[in-house]
Amino acid sequence: MDNTIVAENVYKSYGRIEALSGLSMTVKEGEIFGMLGSNGAGKTTLIKALVGIIRLNSGDTSVLGLNPIKQAQELRRQIGYMPQSAALYDDLTARDNVRFFARAHVPDDLEQKIDEVMEFIDLVDRQHDQVYGFSGGMKQRLSLACALVHKPRLLLLDEPSTGVDPKLRKTLWQHFRTLTGKGTTILVS
Repeated sequence: MDNTIVAENVYKSYGRIEALSGLSMTVKEGEIFGMLGSNGAGKTTLIKALVGIIRLNSGDTSVLGLNPIKQAQELRRQIGYMPQSAALYDDLTARDNVRFFARAHVPDDLEQKIDEVMEFIDLVDRQHDQVYGFSGGMKQRLSLACALVHKPRLLLLDEPSTGVDPKLRKTLWQHFRTLTGKGTTILVS
């Protein structure tokens, strides 16, 4: 099994606040890797560093064999990122939101992939509705669809079940297990 994520002795501080202090970890291909910690422990900081959104003060990271900063464009085509708060456009329909984010990756058969992911997250019946009327759980599922539509090798989930009812939480975890069964690696905080 190959390593999907390698972090070695990483440090990140925001002024005098130290978010990451010598963290090292390895995530193997095809596994679900969970990060636990209290608020402010550095989970989101690490995810943002792995996506290439922020630079670390020191240490080395490799994601899918790539450097998240130097090879960001190539890396982002292979990863899906679902932030802690849904980053959706309320005035667009669910389907249009997924299409908007998918175009950044320019996948072939775009409409077919949108059909598949809408079915996967069980929002086919609401795909033509504007997002402003969606519940928090529906927005979480739609955010997941935006992260999945291009079929990433690695899925980074920042507290994906926050504000989600227990029934939907169980459904999300079933989806995550299905994805790893198909070879996707998942890092979840």
